[in-house]
Amino acid sequence: MKKVINLIAIVLMANLGMAQGSFGDIQGQLFEVAEKNTPAIFAKVWVERGASKFGADTDESGRFIINSVPSGIYVLKANYLGDTISHTVYANVLTDGVAHLGRVNLHEDVTETEVVDIIGLTRPLISHDVGQTRIDALDIMKSAAKNDLKTLISSHNSDIKVDADGQMMIRGSRGNDLIHYIDGVKTGEVQTIPSSAIGGITVYTSAIPASYGDTTGGVIIMETKSYYDLWRAWKIKMSSEQF
Repeated sequence: MKKVINLIAIVLMANLGMAQGSFGDIQGQLFEVAEKNTPAIFAKVWVERGASKFGADTDESGRFIINSVPSGIYVLKANYLGDTISHTVYANVLTDGVAHLGRVNLHEDVTETEVVDIIGLTRPLISHDVGQTRIDALDIMKSAAKNDLKTLISSHNSDIKVDADGQMMIRGSRGNDLIHYIDGVKTGEVQTIPSSAIGGITVYTSAIPASYGDTTGGVIIMETKSYYDLWRAWKIKMSSEQF
């Protein structure tokens, strides 16, 4: 019971404080229509989290990058010469990561039967994140080990092992050399959290950012879903069921 109370306190503190490290970026390129390669230059693009907005302007090529967005799932919005995006574009932001949206068309051909055009949360074929593994909510949902977080994490990264005592180790280092974070708050070990409440997991086995301190054992960062993430997930599910 004491562990459960401590875990609840950690999550509440993280949600109130927006702790260090739980941020990522969103980038893409905005075009006027799907049929032409005409960029939407100097357009306003943004995402919203409650009353807060995070945005940027597109450049001469229609490219944009929205920096320092709290981790979670967002709906991209844009305004270009008074026009707004005619369909729904989702961005999945993970800690210290970049949500690559690729080409985003301001206007899509939407038929009468197509109410929403969902752009899936796809991953690039080539990852430039050296020493880093990302496990998003979709990976967790589909994993057979989703109810065992240690097994889930180790199954996505061959550098991580779980010893006979249940300690997680990276490349044979001591278990207590690993640093664990939940929503930016440092904890002693990987906590037991319902898989449905996890928005994403980021693992560093090398090239660890200086913001996580001096460690040779790696870093495991877990992000829980906020109210906004759960609401958007419900919206995605409802939109999918319409087809």
